[in-house]
Amino acid sequence: MKYTLEKILFGIGIILLICFFGGLAYIRYDYYTNTITSYASTPLSVYNIIHGIIFLVPSIICFIVSLVLRSEPKNKS
Repeated sequence: MKYTLEKILFGIGIILLICFFGGLAYIRYDYYTNTITSYASTPLSVYNIIHGIIFLVPSIICFIVSLVLRSEPKNKS
């Protein structure tokens, strides 16, 4: 069970990391081409920080929990 949870968390972390980098590229492209005029006067760094909180922080948490589950010693009974 622990091995499965470790792999699932690692996979979720990878998916969140891909979403983070893909989202950064999309936000940067959309911000400078002004395809959507909803940015007003907010600087790009604000959107990057919000995007990082949404995707990067949970990704790091998933990787750390997966690493902790993997490094726990196995009980040999």
